[in-house]
Amino acid sequence: MHETIVQVFEHVLKYGITAVEIIGALIVFVYTFRALYCLIRGNHPRCHTLLTEGISTGLSFLLGSEVLNTIIAPDWSAVGMTCAILLMRAGMTLLVHWENKMAAETDKEAQERELPVPEKHRNQ
Repeated sequence: MHETIVQVFEHVLKYGITAVEIIGALIVFVYTFRALYCLIRGNHPRCHTLLTEGISTGLSFLLGSEVLNTIIAPDWSAVGMTCAILLMRAGMTLLVHWENKMAAETDKEAQERELPVPEKHRNQ
């Protein structure tokens, strides 16, 4: 009875992992095409933001699937491989978040420079 429950759990978890991986890949795919459409229309800053947001969100789903994969890892070599993949994807996610933050700060600085100077400050 216990073995049957474990087998059912492993099968359900494998399908769940596959579903989460597909969702992550679809998110990256959709955001890539949205960014491409934006690029064709000439909105380059928005294109970059869309692409990095999509990559970040998709990688988060893929990280989730790797965490679920550690539950059913049969031996230490599989756990080690999963941990290595997890570290790589976590590093990529952090880099994408950092890039988004830097791009937002750059956009904010650019907007601040483009603001008109109030009339009362021009004569001083």
